[in-house]
Amino acid sequence: MALGTVCAKASVVCLDFITQRKEVLYSLLSVTMYSCADLLIYYLKDRFHMFVIFTWISAGIFTASAIDGVVRRSPLPLGDRRKVIGLLAINSLLSSASELVTTLANVLATPGDSVAIINTAPTVVFALSVLLLGDPFTLAGISFSVMSVIGVALVTQPPILVGTLVGDISNAYITGVSLAGGSAIIEAVLVIMYRFIGNYDIPPVYVTLFNGLICLPLGLTLCNVFDVWSTPHSIGEVFALSSTGVAWYLAVTSLYLAVKEKQRPVCVITLMTSEVVIVMIGQYLLFRVENTWIGYIGALLIMVACIGIEVSGNGVDDPADENEEAHPIIEKTS
Repeated sequence: MALGTVCAKASVVCLDFITQRKEVLYSLLSVTMYSCADLLIYYLKDRFHMFVIFTWISAGIFTASAIDGVVRRSPLPLGDRRKVIGLLAINSLLSSASELVTTLANVLATPGDSVAIINTAPTVVFALSVLLLGDPFTLAGISFSVMSVIGVALVTQPPILVGTLVGDISNAYITGVSLAGGSAIIEAVLVIMYRFIGNYDIPPVYVTLFNGLICLPLGLTLCNVFDVWSTPHSIGEVFALSSTGVAWYLAVTSLYLAVKEKQRPVCVITLMTSEVVIVMIGQYLLFRVENTWIGYIGALLIMVACIGIEVSGNGVDDPADENEEAHPIIEKTS
């Protein structure tokens, strides 16, 4: 009887958590899907050119979005259609750049190193949130953002950060690291864009559909121009390529819903740094890429930062609700 009571109370607590903290679940789903995509890209890089992988990811995003749109028939919100389409167009251009740059970074560097650098985005998001969204400049916010970045560096310990001579690093690796840095900036801007788009109550299917509409023709063009197209030779390769696209689609959808639900991008993007931990474990299990005790300290810092930013963020009211007139760019349409 006592066990039944405990189970019942635990169920209520879990249901309460799911109802009140949807952004955490969306963030964790996004992290998991991005991690799967990162590891699949690394697995496929010796079998296909990076532009081919990019094209398959784009095809997966477009196909999944089209199916979602047909099944659910989600309408665009009434109101200023031009502004909505404009936001979606800008977002899709940024998403296309992010998808392409991240794919190249994962191929040219290792998933762990590229993910580590990409996940320095919380500091950029924090600055943009304060400047553009009116989020409060809190000591807790900046502290946990910096802690997550330090944790990311400790987990993967990229050679360029731990004293390896530049001459000993391949040009491909340096290019991959540079692209990952660019991806971090794009990712930060994208998360802020999701906040703007979310305030118009735009269904996530349009976010991914517009992305696919730009990425797929771009990928096919790149494959044609550089003459690198190749077809998969087995069902396993088709499955891996298709799964990468579907995983990316689910990751983008979940990230958008997390920002839309939470309305505080810096909290969501800091939760996303836990991707480094998943990729670190995945690298070891799948590719036998080992880590050191310093890496595990970094993983602990990331988890503390994720929990801390979530707890501190939930204690602060959304400034957009307090003073929407001060930020007309993010007002909802009637």
